[in-house]
Amino acid sequence: MSDRIQSLAWEFILNLVSCDGSSEITLTADQIKEAGKANKTLKCQFEPRLLCKQDTFEDRPEIFKKLGLFIIAIENGTYKLIKQNIYQKLEYQNVLALEIDRNTTSTVLNIGNSETSVIDNLRYSGLFETEEYLNEKILYGPLLNGRHRCTFETQIGENIYKIRGVQYETDSCYETENKILLIEGKSGQPDSFNIRQLYFPYRSIYDAIKGKKQIIPLFITKDKKNIIHIWKYTFEYPLVMTSIKLINYCRYKFN
Repeated sequence: MSDRIQSLAWEFILNLVSCDGSSEITLTADQIKEAGKANKTLKCQFEPRLLCKQDTFEDRPEIFKKLGLFIIAIENGTYKLIKQNIYQKLEYQNVLALEIDRNTTSTVLNIGNSETSVIDNLRYSGLFETEEYLNEKILYGPLLNGRHRCTFETQIGENIYKIRGVQYETDSCYETENKILLIEGKSGQPDSFNIRQLYFPYRSIYDAIKGKKQIIPLFITKDKKNIIHIWKYTFEYPLVMTSIKLINYCRYKFN
């Protein structure tokens, strides 16, 4: 779906539900589909899954930017349009790219160039077990592959939200004796990411382990020059989604 079509569809939806951006509203997938039936011009452009997928700050439609709106799923098929920014800006710093020795003993490891392939190569290079990240031997992983659902309450800005059965995915997760490494990976050079991409799996793990292990969230990208960027985060207040804080940023490249 083009940016222009997405914006036109959202303008029609917001007008239909009388949303002027002055306050938060709840919006359902059924309402979005009904808007599609009512719109005779755009017709089939009202697919909730596509319209509500806004992975970066800039991915938001123009009407959202104009009204200062952000969207977050609170239940399966139910969304909240809120005023609080839920994106983390990614700063690409011009620091030295550290060289990593690629593991060449596997016949399959170096096939492909997806986000998962990059993460696998980093894992088997030994990088994640270094002092900068886990500083311990990985015992389990990758874990939590596939789709999962989460239920919890969290604070976003000044407000409390109940998340009920919302789906999330992880790109990779590793466990050591005392720590858990949680990874979200993207290709290219996105300018930001939706905090929920790290927070929803983080919160599921946090609620399950009850403080027994340290959780280390990472966001990883690889650019067109094959430079790998890793941002290391923490959530200062685990129950507050918007309390994400950058701990360190590093660049790497394989020999």
